[in-house]
Formats: sequence, C-alpha cells, structure tokens
Amino acid sequence: MKETTIEDLKFDENVEGAKEIVPGMTVEEMKAVYFNADALKEPPYRIYQLNTDGHRYYYRFVNGEPVFYPSVTTILKQVMPTSPFLIQWMLANGAEGATEKRDLAAAYGTFMHIQFEQLIINRNYDFDKVPEVLKTYLESENLPDKVFWDWADKIRKDVLAFAQFVKDWNVKPLAIEIGLVHPQYHYAGCVDMPCVLTDPKKGDTFRAIVDFKSGRKGFWEEHELQLHLYKDMWNVNFPDTPIERVFNFSPKDWRKDKPTYNFKEQTDSENAAKIPHLLALAAIEDEKRDNTLTVVSGVLNLDEGRIADNVQMLSLSELIKSKAAEEPEPQPSEEMPENRTATPQNDAKGSEAINHTTKAKKSLKTEKSEKLLNEEIEF
Repeated sequence: MKETTIEDLKFDENVEGAKEIVPGMTVEEMKAVYFNADALKEPPYRIYQLNTDGHRYYYRFVNGEPVFYPSVTTILKQVMPTSPFLIQWMLANGAEGATEKRDLAAAYGTFMHIQFEQLIINRNYDFDKVPEVLKTYLESENLPDKVFWDWADKIRKDVLAFAQFVKDWNVKPLAIEIGLVHPQYHYAGCVDMPCVLTDPKKGDTFRAIVDFKSGRKGFWEEHELQLHLYKDMWNVNFPDTPIERVFNFSPKDWRKDKPTYNFKEQTDSENAAKIPHLLALAAIEDEKRDNTLTVVSGVLNLDEGRIADNVQMLSLSELIKSKAAEEPEPQPSEEMPENRTATPQNDAKGSEAINHTTKAKKSLKTEKSEKLLNEEIEF
C-alpha cells in the first residue's frame, strides 16, 4: 500500500474563506471586514488563523518561516482563574445544560457581531430580512430551530440598540474585525471596532476601541484586560493613529420606544496593571504547549499494509510551510520593527471620510469555548 505523505494532503486554494489543509484542520487569512484606507496604513504582514481540535492559533510569515501567536482569549483562558459566579452557574445547570447554554450564547454573540458589522458598514439594515438571514445562519452552524423566534425578536432589538449608540456617539469606524499581532509581547487577536467617537455630552472627539458583548449581566475583569491587550496591540501597529480610550458595549433588554444599551469605559481599569504579569505567565504556558499534531489520512486496509502508514506526526511549522502557501506581503513604506512600543498621543484626531464597502464578508462561525471568558452566559 502506498504511504500517504504530507504532499498528498491537498486543499482547494480557490475556495473563499477557511481551507482544510488536513482532515479536521482549517486555515483562513484574517482579512478585516472593513478597513479605512484613508485613515490608516495597512500593516506590513498578513495574519492567518489555524483551527484544529478546539484549539486556535494565529500565525504570520517572517522571512519565510511561520511564527505562531496565542490569541488574547487563549491567554486569558490560560492564566485567569475561573470566576466563582461561573462555577456556581455551571453547577446549577449541570455539565450538559451548561455546555448547551454556553454554546448557544456564543453562537448568538457571533450572529450579533455580524449584524452590527453590516449596519455600521452599509449604513442601513433590513429588518424584514431577519427571518431569512437567521434561518441561513442556524442551518450553516447546525443550531437548533428552537432558538429561532427568540433570536429573531432579540436581534431586531439589539441592532436598534446598536444603531442608537452609533447615532449618539457619531461612530466612525477605522476598522471592523481586524486581525493583528503584537510582535513584542507575542500575542494576536481580532479587534471588534477601532473607531472615532464624539462624546454626546462633552462634545470632544477621540479614538477608541469598542468591544461588543451580547450578555446583559454586566462586564467583567476579563473584558477590561481584553480591551487593554487590544489597545496595546493596535498602538504598536498604528503608532500614528493611537487608540486613547477603550469601551465595552452591549444591548439592553429594552421594551419602550427608545432603544437602550450598556456602554462602559474601561480606560482607567486598575486590573490593566496585571497585564505584564499575565503575559509572563502566558509565555510559560505557551512554552509547555505541544505543537506536534497527529494526522490520520489515507486508505486503511486490514489485510495489507500497516496501520502506522495512516498516521503522521507533524509540527505546526512543518505543516504550514508545506501546505499553506505564503502569500505576498503588502509593501508599506517601512517595515514594522519587532521591538517597537507605541507611545499614545494626547491629541484626538477624527478620521477621514469613511469608504463604505458594499458587501461585508464574514465567516459564519461560532467560537464557543474560545469565547467563554468573553461572552456573558445567557440564562
């Protein structure tokens, strides 16, 4: 029997979105849903997301070699203790019930993100198409029909709450769902909405990151840390357009004629002082991680050949170099220094006119356990 080699494991490079490079493993280039090219220079690298067996990695190529980065949510999951609130909630719901509720909450959060993005990019939203859009999403994610009517009502109100926020704060996005890496502190992630805001009471304009949450129970320590990690990552990539303030947004369960929302500033979070220590712990955990993969492939014949012929042990680096072709990098005016730290500026500048895109491309995917620390559990 012919032994299956890594060169036999092909994927269709013409397929949009995630590509399967070996059974059960996909790679996808993380392209921003929206990027304001008038206000920003494109980073001098491309970032990819690798998903396998419930684990997520980001990587980019440096001198032809893939360099891997843990995500912000992975770091927080590794180094933050499980909150007593979450433990009590899991005990009250049981293992099976808690898992189902967690996964459905994360799936709704992903759907909500997509609808917010379409509204802010297209500047309009067709509520009459919600049943069709939601049905497509549920089918694509293999989600139960039992949530349809609840989600259909909920998403309409949540989009209106987000629209009210956009109007109140005159939101002008700099990017939407942009994937970045921090080359010095070695982590990566996708930032929901770096933008320019205008305070409706004070009238001052400033740059901010707004991170969306679907839960109604408030914001937690992990949300504060997540925002500050994103802020530092943004500022080292865009030192000429630094983020000055960070906020969490979530819709409220409103019933009257004025949509309402939660909007909390986390800029002065005392918990942010923990970040250097958390990053040091995360680096230790990253060193301990076994990045060797077991790949099962080929045709098994019990009468001929060996079972071992269907098994390969591969490192992530070997796999990516062999199967996920490196794409040409953007050609900026200068390379991004690996050890540069951004110094936030005090002056706030508004963005240039927004170049609206006509179509937002967003993978329909749930992040489930990856987002457990960053999405409220609905109950």
